[in-house]
Amino acid sequence: MRLVVATSWQDELLHGLQGLPVEAVFGKLHEDMVGGGRPSSVLPRVDWPHMESHIALAHSLGIRFLYLWNVGTVADAEYNATFIQDLEENLRALVRAGIDGLVVGLPWMIPLAKGIAPDLEVSISSFVHVDSPREARQFEAMGADTIILHQTGNRDFRTLREIRAAVRCDLELIANNSCVYQCPYVCAHQISPAFHSRTGSRPVMEYELFWCAGRYAHDAAEIIRSRWIRPEDLAFYEELGFDRFKIAGRGRSTAWLLRAASAYAARRYDGDLTDIIGMSQRAPLHLARRRSAENGPHAEAWGEIAQELEPIEHLGVHNPDIPPDFLAFFASHDCNTRSCRSCRYCEQVARKAVRGVTRWQTDGPSAMPHPEMFHELLLE
Repeated sequence: MRLVVATSWQDELLHGLQGLPVEAVFGKLHEDMVGGGRPSSVLPRVDWPHMESHIALAHSLGIRFLYLWNVGTVADAEYNATFIQDLEENLRALVRAGIDGLVVGLPWMIPLAKGIAPDLEVSISSFVHVDSPREARQFEAMGADTIILHQTGNRDFRTLREIRAAVRCDLELIANNSCVYQCPYVCAHQISPAFHSRTGSRPVMEYELFWCAGRYAHDAAEIIRSRWIRPEDLAFYEELGFDRFKIAGRGRSTAWLLRAASAYAARRYDGDLTDIIGMSQRAPLHLARRRSAENGPHAEAWGEIAQELEPIEHLGVHNPDIPPDFLAFFASHDCNTRSCRSCRYCEQVARKAVRGVTRWQTDGPSAMPHPEMFHELLLE
């Protein structure tokens, strides 16, 4: 087992990871010229000297550091020669700072990175949605050293097996993502952070989060459908040839990250799974409550949204109540060709393991802020 863990940028995290099978940590400055997969508003504020000292400490403890350029767009800036020149200089500076790898979200970043630092590990971000052997082979041929597969395919074992057999490069699975399975906002939500994490961007709560928060609040089975991997199930993936697992949580505290990494290293967690998977879905509830209390022009609408999202405050998944053979069902069933309404396997598991949510509204809509309310998602 090899773990790749989000950094909180605190030295205590690196020291706490000692003794665990951690190969690398990953992160980025809270804002830079490229942007990344999380808005600056949820990330620790880190300057360049702090980054350099953190990387140096990681190296002294035998941990590699991966920097993120995991964006789905640079808003056409790649057609600007000055931007590309500045980007190349930025990468040279990152290499001098000691980064061991670069996670990219745009294919043209592969030759750019390899041209400057041929020995740098270049990883393809999960935002690229590599989910077939052909795509994996093409990225490997372009020079990718690692491909981070999108979590949507975590229980599509036939495809995982075929991808593993198709390439020699490293493959990484995200273990603790809590995104709604096959979310209709997934494409939009993987583009928007690029605009909210660049230098000079304004802090914002992404409106797409309200959809997944609403789904979790309206259907207790939704969190079971989400494609996280339990610590107890890592061996299932190792048998398929996957031994590198990502522990996400760049906006989380050091204590949270250490708890999650320790649970996966131990291959067991006897508590609430929501303590070690992302659960960014609770943030919209807290903001809706705040906007409602401020008595602004949309206070009533925010109040209604907060009321709809209320169950998520107490949502939990008691891991010991999930069947030991939980994944066996997915090995013989294709979720892409069968409706959740007719299957109901995740609902059966949820009725035993999920706490706090008592609704069962499969595939129903979520309470979303109207576009005229989007400006109120700015956090300044």
